[in-house]
Amino acid sequence: MKFKIVTLTFLFAFACAEKTTVVVADAPPPSRPPGLIVASDKALENGKKHLRKGNCGKAIKEFEKALKKNPNNFEALYWLGVAEGMCGYYSRAYDRFVLALRYSPDRGWQARVNATIGLTLLYMGRDDDAIVYFERTRVIDPRNEIIIAYYDWDAPGKGPKKPKIKKKPKDREGFEITLRWLD
Repeated sequence: MKFKIVTLTFLFAFACAEKTTVVVADAPPPSRPPGLIVASDKALENGKKHLRKGNCGKAIKEFEKALKKNPNNFEALYWLGVAEGMCGYYSRAYDRFVLALRYSPDRGWQARVNATIGLTLLYMGRDDDAIVYFERTRVIDPRNEIIIAYYDWDAPGKGPKKPKIKKKPKDREGFEITLRWLD
């Protein structure tokens, strides 16, 4: 007798769960209202304009605004890190880039973010850590402008050598390389 009751309870619970699943499946997925996404994209473009002009402080405000409107705006997150790096806020920039690396939409962006993390680590005086990120970049995109400028790895015909930093970036020069990726 107990066995039948347990079985009926299980079947009833299973039937209810099945109905609930159907109702949930028919519900539209949660999303940001279109107006917020448009506003986020507009703030992103304004931030890029300020970045092109070298106004990192104004760019930071625009990128933060873009992220408030749409926290899923990957480019706003990445460019916020670049703007913070250009303003000298290296630890904040590093944190942004590490987060952006998780959400990089494709391998091209993964290479860019890894290279920019390496660059930021150079500004922070963490050369050995920078080499790790430069090597990750090199594997994905050996023609990345940042690693060409700052990273020296095995050169063909010269035999194996230990990877090393070519030079240290000065002022904003390293972050200005990233501005080529604005469009």
